[in-house]
Amino acid sequence: MFESLFTKKNTAKVLTEEDNIIALDIGTEQLKTFLFNVTNVGVNIKKISRIEQQQNAMKSGIITNLDTVLENCKLGMASVVERLSDEEMPRKVIMDIAGEYIQGVSIVVNYQREENFDKEISEAEQTKIVTEIEDKIKSTGKEDLGQRIGLTSEDIEILHITRTGLRIGGMPVNSLVGYKGKDVVLYYYASFAPKTYVEALRKVASDLNMEVLGIVAQPFAVARSFSGSSNRDFSAIFIDIGGGTTDIAIVEKGNVVETKMFAFGGRTFTKEISKALNLDYRYAEQRKIKYSNKELTSVLSREIQKVVYPTAMLWMKTLSSAFKYCDDINNFPTQIYLCGGGALLPEIKEVMLEYPWRKNLPFATVPKIEFYTPDKMENVTDNSGELKYLFDITPAALTKFVYDNNKTPNAKG
Repeated sequence: MFESLFTKKNTAKVLTEEDNIIALDIGTEQLKTFLFNVTNVGVNIKKISRIEQQQNAMKSGIITNLDTVLENCKLGMASVVERLSDEEMPRKVIMDIAGEYIQGVSIVVNYQREENFDKEISEAEQTKIVTEIEDKIKSTGKEDLGQRIGLTSEDIEILHITRTGLRIGGMPVNSLVGYKGKDVVLYYYASFAPKTYVEALRKVASDLNMEVLGIVAQPFAVARSFSGSSNRDFSAIFIDIGGGTTDIAIVEKGNVVETKMFAFGGRTFTKEISKALNLDYRYAEQRKIKYSNKELTSVLSREIQKVVYPTAMLWMKTLSSAFKYCDDINNFPTQIYLCGGGALLPEIKEVMLEYPWRKNLPFATVPKIEFYTPDKMENVTDNSGELKYLFDITPAALTKFVYDNNKTPNAKG
């Protein structure tokens, strides 16, 4: 179980089963709106809406035309709240964010109890330890991101600081309260973004008259929603190929240890098809989707394949470069899960299978590549009948994030 600033700031009142909530995934190509509620055992997804975004609405996962995006949000909202009474109307929203300037870092903190380490930790002492550490993460994280992208710390916003694990005396625990020991280890995932990106999302929520429960880094949410991903024996790589970006999350022994994002997604493939075949962007997108679904004639398929394969090779080179920037990982997990609409292009898996992983990167064996389908999600129940696509993983992952952060921490164990 893990706790975050999300919980402390935004959910002073624990959510109940009667609370309808919105998960809003503002993607480059599609805007997805999920209506859901949380119970003590998981998430119930009630209704799903997908709105096609105009080409000028987004760029690389970031809002570029606020008015257009807002209109699409209103359409999506209207669709999922149809027939709800005023008492049933959702008042809270969880949102995600992507882009090359979104930084997610895994942090391992070694803490020593210098005094009274032979006495049981009280609730007050645990709060003191956690507050002290999180305050340090806030200041150093903002400074680090500022140096990387040329912004001052005042121009950077903390999205969430999520505690993903605890150890005392070498033993994994859910809470420190009631335990004795000197050496404490705390595992965190911290996410930061330029304030202008976050303000655009808050503006959308404000205009929808919704309270923001949290704004979550996409790859972190995706990785944590997979069944068993927080188990201490679980390691894998998650690759989410969206319209504007590719998001990577690396999980080692149940902890998200690295996230990377780069601006190369499905839209790049569409633009190449549009240019090579002299098609309007909309028609190129339609043809790409039909190609992914094997709905084209053999002649048209060969035309698309000639464009898509070299583009996929370039994507693979970019992915490899992103892995090479994962400085703190000595050996990569050998299980890869793909999701997002871009993963439907057959050439994506093809170029990954052809790539010389062991020659170019520290993989012990050639990685196994599978699709992350909704049936592999943990504590997520679909009552809409619509949760069945690779591109629905991200908004569904947001619902799981709310569930995880709505749980009450145990006192001991």
